[in-house]
Amino acid sequence: MGPSLPLPLHEEWKDVDSYIEALLSFATSTPLFLNLCGGVHILDFLTSEPDMYSTLFPEDWRNFFHEHDLYDILDLVLTDDLTPFRSPNGAGWKTQEEGETWKDGPSPPSSLLDYIHDIRRLSLRRDFTSTVPKNTSAIPQRLAIGMKDKKLHEVEHFSKYVDSFTTSVSEIRQEPITHIADFGSGQNYLGRTLAHSYNRHIIAIERKHAYIKGAQGFDISAKMAKKEFRMYDKKAQSRNGAAASGGEVVATEEVCPTCPPGEEQTKEKAGKEEDDEAVFSVFKDLDISAEDLPDAAPNTPHKAEEEDLEPHGTMDYIEHNIKDGYLEPIIRHVVNPDTADEDSSQAVTKKNDARVLVVSLHSCGNLLHHGIRSLILNPSVVAIAMIGCCYNLLTERLGPPTYKLPVLRHMHQRLSIGATAKDPHGFPMSNLFEHYPYSGGEGIKFNITARMMACQAPYNWTREETKAFFTRHYYRALLQKFFVDHGVAPKPELATIDVLTRDQPPVEKDNSWETNPPLIIGTLRKTAYKTFITYAQTAMSKLAKEPAHRAKLAPLLDNEEATVAELERYVAEYEHAQKNLSIVWILMSFSASLVEAMIVIDRWQYLREHMASGVVKECWVEPVFDYAESPRNLAVIGIKN
Repeated sequence: MGPSLPLPLHEEWKDVDSYIEALLSFATSTPLFLNLCGGVHILDFLTSEPDMYSTLFPEDWRNFFHEHDLYDILDLVLTDDLTPFRSPNGAGWKTQEEGETWKDGPSPPSSLLDYIHDIRRLSLRRDFTSTVPKNTSAIPQRLAIGMKDKKLHEVEHFSKYVDSFTTSVSEIRQEPITHIADFGSGQNYLGRTLAHSYNRHIIAIERKHAYIKGAQGFDISAKMAKKEFRMYDKKAQSRNGAAASGGEVVATEEVCPTCPPGEEQTKEKAGKEEDDEAVFSVFKDLDISAEDLPDAAPNTPHKAEEEDLEPHGTMDYIEHNIKDGYLEPIIRHVVNPDTADEDSSQAVTKKNDARVLVVSLHSCGNLLHHGIRSLILNPSVVAIAMIGCCYNLLTERLGPPTYKLPVLRHMHQRLSIGATAKDPHGFPMSNLFEHYPYSGGEGIKFNITARMMACQAPYNWTREETKAFFTRHYYRALLQKFFVDHGVAPKPELATIDVLTRDQPPVEKDNSWETNPPLIIGTLRKTAYKTFITYAQTAMSKLAKEPAHRAKLAPLLDNEEATVAELERYVAEYEHAQKNLSIVWILMSFSASLVEAMIVIDRWQYLREHMASGVVKECWVEPVFDYAESPRNLAVIGIKN
């Protein structure tokens, strides 16, 4: 049923085992990769001793970068064809000694080309061919309310994939899939589409009550649920007083059966905007991401509305905070209503005919691990189709890395917390990744910095976007240097194994990272980035509102003229560092594609290891929508025997 190779590999690879061995060997034995993926942080760029840039890159790389435009370097790393740099005999690269030039400057060093080539060949392919005409959508307008174009693309393609996959699993197992359980359903865009357009029965599991209420509001707008409203008998109220409750009547949309069909439709159209506003008001106090903010008018043209006479599926909402993969007690009252009032011991003895497919569209962190484990832990779950995101929210199952290389990463509270968590639900899942041996230790480990970088999408960067975030990163690193030099932030301490795992800070260190709260600036208005001076002033004013930082920032804010003069000196002294910092960020983001690959492959490998025991019949990974629209596009698929 799945693809010929269970992983989306480049053409060079003919089998997955040789690929995985090459990937893990590279990731555990290449110092540059280990430093770029968790070994350094942009915040430390100007405070590192020894200098981060010259420590990371050899002299010939630095000379090459110095002679070329930043955006030419970006293109070389991400997209340029490397074939022209090959030697005529196909062995190795053309060298600078042979007089080769590139872009009116020196040609790339051979070791740089080797590194770029290795990252590309070891990354997973993300190409996806859509069967939906570009800039169109088959999702009816009323179902698309609330979706941005990105979400619309994800839901349209993944719902179609899930429906087709459900049919195939039913045919293979010769029994129907009775329910689809959506882990972390949010506003239930996916479930609503599967129920409406594909007649599927959905169990939407979500921990946030406000999200469920919002989803139910969207159900009403989509005409998939009846709107309740209250009618008051004013005469009865006046007779019985304000405390009378008998005058309140709950009515549904069917309250007026005597209206002619035409009049009813007219009322429906007239009230449409009001209905939408009522639905959107659910989110007014809710902190949700920009892509999930309701959008009443998506830009993509939609399928014309027609009279809806087709049967539709059902939707059941369960408010629950999923903490592991065992679902039977959570979904029992939906999939097997006859046992809903019985205790667990009685319910287990009764036959359960439910066959559940567990899906997820961008579940954060460990939630995807729970979804994958659900295939192993639950008799009723027969297949999964899971897409993850937010790798930074994963927890760490193993201890801190013990790779033998110079430590460049400065210490931070989040590094220590993650390294000592040892969460059994965290990364890695598979035995292979848990016990993979390397020089100095065993087990694949990624700290929060590496996992955060895996969330990047460098192939979607535009010049305007890169200019903006290169500037933001440079300003933040320069301000950190200013803070360290002026005693606002503690002098950095290297994140060695001893420091990562110690229980208490040394008594003599009063001004250390462990005894000082971190300087978290967060989001600033766009005008703050006009110059470094405006950025620094805005950031310091914001930080000074917190009591923990006020005393240290007060002298700088009170003596504004001297502070501005000092900031201007920093701008002049470190102007050269902006390009260097941007190059580090490019190579960090580029390299982290392998971090994402290993996180995804670990999940697949966990299922693969259960094929040997006969629990899992088949498992694979494949892209299910366009990377350009949504870069976290890899789905982990599993089918139970």
